[in-house]
Amino acid sequence: MADKNSFEPEIEFKDLPKNPSRLFGWVFPYYAVLFLVMGIYFVKHMNSASFNNVPAIYTDSLIVSADVEMKKGGIMPAIDLGIISNPNADLIGQGKTLFQTNCSSCHGTEGKGDGVAAAALTPKPRNFHETEGWTNGRTFTDLYNTLEKGVPNTGMIAYEFIPAKDRIAIIQYLRTFTDFPKVSDQEIAKLDENFSFSKGVATASNITLEMATKKIAEEANTKLDLNVVIEKINQSNDKNIVGLFNSYALDKEKVLVVFSRDYLKTNNADLFIDRLIASPSANGFKPSIVELPREQIIQLFNVLVKAVS
Repeated sequence: MADKNSFEPEIEFKDLPKNPSRLFGWVFPYYAVLFLVMGIYFVKHMNSASFNNVPAIYTDSLIVSADVEMKKGGIMPAIDLGIISNPNADLIGQGKTLFQTNCSSCHGTEGKGDGVAAAALTPKPRNFHETEGWTNGRTFTDLYNTLEKGVPNTGMIAYEFIPAKDRIAIIQYLRTFTDFPKVSDQEIAKLDENFSFSKGVATASNITLEMATKKIAEEANTKLDLNVVIEKINQSNDKNIVGLFNSYALDKEKVLVVFSRDYLKTNNADLFIDRLIASPSANGFKPSIVELPREQIIQLFNVLVKAVS
């Protein structure tokens, strides 16, 4: 009995294959310390453990411009005012088709405000089956004005680009969802007075933004030699500001045309900075220019003033 309980100062490694559990008592303290260290490290870094180290790819919306469709203006055919007071089935069917194409993504296929895009909009799109809470009202005139002008601070844009008769067709389809106020002869007369339905509607011609920009540049070139101006900027004594101009100018020609047109006469640095921060790309600069200190932007303004004067 005494031999079995006696203390052994060393491990007899030859006996380990027969009794491997004895090794556990030797290695356990090392593993315990290792697990403790790993636990402490994890706890200290747990706030950032779930962070994604792969940088996200963002599209800079400030340099993406929605273009304008090119179209030729003219006089749209006169509209029979009877389609306002007495719409037929064909007109309502046309309105349904136009509604599904232009409106259903937000307002839903049944006009209940549950379209696929509705979840991302605040406030939510109008449910046309409800009679309360209409921002612009529910009369025929109110509905037409909404399509004409949109609703500010919402996802409802203006649809003035849709022909007047098509807008009337959409409204007549909407009015089938529930009871709407009746259209009086006086209201129809007022609509005709405001929008000239019975006389034909004049529409303006549109050109694309690229064409408009080139047109402005061509007109400005008669007064402004852009190559000379750019050379003046590069010869400026303040090389740091010259570097800023060359680094942050997205379109140098546009910068100089817009600057000479909008800011040179006023010589107002505050106006320049406010508009630059609100829309850098509209002034020909990269969006990252808004990160520059105000003092540097003022210095850039002064260099531009001297160059285009």
